[in-house]
Amino acid sequence: MKSDNNIRTNHQRRKLLGVVLILVAVLSAGCGTKLIRGAAPMVRMNELSHQDNNITLELSMRNLNGVELDIQTIDFSLRVDDDELFSYKGPAVTNIVANGTETWTVEVEESDSSRELLNTLHSGEVKSLPYLLKGSIFSQEDGRLRFEHEGHIYPLPGRPGHFR
Repeated sequence: MKSDNNIRTNHQRRKLLGVVLILVAVLSAGCGTKLIRGAAPMVRMNELSHQDNNITLELSMRNLNGVELDIQTIDFSLRVDDDELFSYKGPAVTNIVANGTETWTVEVEESDSSRELLNTLHSGEVKSLPYLLKGSIFSQEDGRLRFEHEGHIYPLPGRPGHFR
């Protein structure tokens, strides 16, 4: 009889251990990190320059998603003191790995008002200019994703016509 009770007790312990292990596995899976998908990228201005009637803008695009972000087009404007410095709408074929960052550059023709604004900054008439970078990217998988960032443009010391 004693051995029958030991067998039942061992069997019950194994069952209980099995249930506890399954419960731990289910709870661990539920507490894992969530895969982010469909979040708009963080788009920031790295550098802006103007030369020969052109403005070159270098953007940093950070993918906040846990999956690759395949950007097809971009549509944005860069406003300074409520005046549009320039806008761009067109292709931006860029593939950003999960949680990665890519640099993307665009060159546009400089308008008279853009040249005047940047020249006031370059000449030192003003120390900085507040800006608003606002737009959207289009991804085949996620559709249109909007972004917006505010900051200040400062001249880069020792690099005439370059700003950050």
